[in-house]
Amino acid sequence: MICAVILAAGNSSRMGSPKAVLGYQGKTFLEIIISELKKAGIKEIIVVLGKDKDKIFEKWKPSNEKVIFNDKPELGQIHSLRLALAESGERDIMICLADQPLIKFETYKKISDFFFENKNSIVIPKCLKEYSPGDIRYKRGHPIIIPNIYKKLCFEGPIEKGLHWVTHHSGVKVLDVEVSDGGILKDFDTPQDYFSLKR
Repeated sequence: MICAVILAAGNSSRMGSPKAVLGYQGKTFLEIIISELKKAGIKEIIVVLGKDKDKIFEKWKPSNEKVIFNDKPELGQIHSLRLALAESGERDIMICLADQPLIKFETYKKISDFFFENKNSIVIPKCLKEYSPGDIRYKRGHPIIIPNIYKKLCFEGPIEKGLHWVTHHSGVKVLDVEVSDGGILKDFDTPQDYFSLKR
């Protein structure tokens, strides 16, 4: 069984307010992501919040999601992930980012279905991106699925290397799954990014 982990503990320093509860089409980013995950059949969800948790709770109320707190967000996303892994039992993990509200439920389902066909592999989605006119290449994005057998590696690498250390470890098998959803690449870090979404 897959448990989704939504990483929402960042300080959002460039955005100026918690990205997880930015609004889009009448919902917060967090509400959209949770809704799409559930439509894809992923019911177990852990949300990791940081120092902005009170501001987030003003706009988002958990239903059956498990919420944990990272009081050291300066240690990066890998620290949030480690906290979530400690609460995930023996489940496989889908790592989602709180500032990626454009990923469709069909994409979550395709990634999870591919994982179940290729158990014991790290699965990373990729889609085509146009870097410049005529320069179109595949680029990897999120969410990433980490099988239970590799979760211990997330505790072994140096903090500064983050998840990259795990996905590039010589002892793991990594498979890419091609999707047509550009939402796997699109995150929102600045007010300018957010303004482009709302136009």
